[in-house]
Amino acid sequence: MHLQAILFDIDGTLIDSNDAHTRCWIEAFAKYGKQFEWEVVRHQIGKGGDLLVPDLLDAREMRRFGEQVKKYRGELWKREYMEGVEPFPGARESLEALHARGVKLALASSANEDEVEYYTQLLGVGELLEGSTSKSDAKFSKPSPEIFRAALERTGSDEERTLVVGDTPYDILAAHRIPLPIAAVRCGGFEESLLGKAEFLFDQVEELVREIERVDRYFSE
Repeated sequence: MHLQAILFDIDGTLIDSNDAHTRCWIEAFAKYGKQFEWEVVRHQIGKGGDLLVPDLLDAREMRRFGEQVKKYRGELWKREYMEGVEPFPGARESLEALHARGVKLALASSANEDEVEYYTQLLGVGELLEGSTSKSDAKFSKPSPEIFRAALERTGSDEERTLVVGDTPYDILAAHRIPLPIAAVRCGGFEESLLGKAEFLFDQVEELVREIERVDRYFSE
């Protein structure tokens, strides 16, 4: 194949967790007296707390409880939410099929290292990966390209023969800043109008695998 490697976002791409992240953030903000509508927070999912929190709070709120809400949200996620999420149907089988075609695979996440390890075990894909990233691999989360750059280094692949797979407009912007082409998946719940700049658009990762010959042709041009 012309395609050498694929860098996979985790939340909303391989694991059905975006709504759970939204509920967790809303609960965390509420603890500090800050109320948000569902859609306001939902459209921020895909950013790390380093960017999400200052996007939603003003300067005075950031000084008063910005760091506390990030810390509390992380604790709340692990305590109440993380073990309730599940992989999308066919996620592991899709990565197995790509690995069998000789495509190098890496997970590209800015979550804490223990969370990435948990998701890797939940997916059952550890032996299929060239590596994975976590919060320690980047100063800023997406849409900064740092996480995808770190994942690219894990695979050792050529930029011109590497694809990103993600589910948010922030994944698209981060990939294009390198620049790497990206396949966006609708299963993360973002409107198609926000995913229009992706080179490919699929319902979920299983569809990407079914269309892999078409995707591979992109890298032969």
